[in-house]
Amino acid sequence: MLTMLEVEPELASKIQARARERGVSVDVYLRELIDEKGTESNRSDGLSSQERVGLLRQWASGHSSNTPPLSNDAISRERIYGERG
Repeated sequence: MLTMLEVEPELASKIQARARERGVSVDVYLRELIDEKGTESNRSDGLSSQERVGLLRQWASGHSSNTPPLSNDAISRERIYGERG
């Protein structure tokens, strides 16, 4: 599938310059970037999105839900910043 992407002229110039530095075409350069990005996301500790959500929920459930909320005074701008304003 061929997809056309419109980018700002400045960005296009940067992409072309980096592709030239690597000695490849813009097409090849962009494919390499996409492949690298895909590899990075696959490396995120080897967990799927669903597994990460499960771990986050498990972590959150380990905390008390009975913690009283902070008073308005405790979170007032004056209390937080004090004399710094």
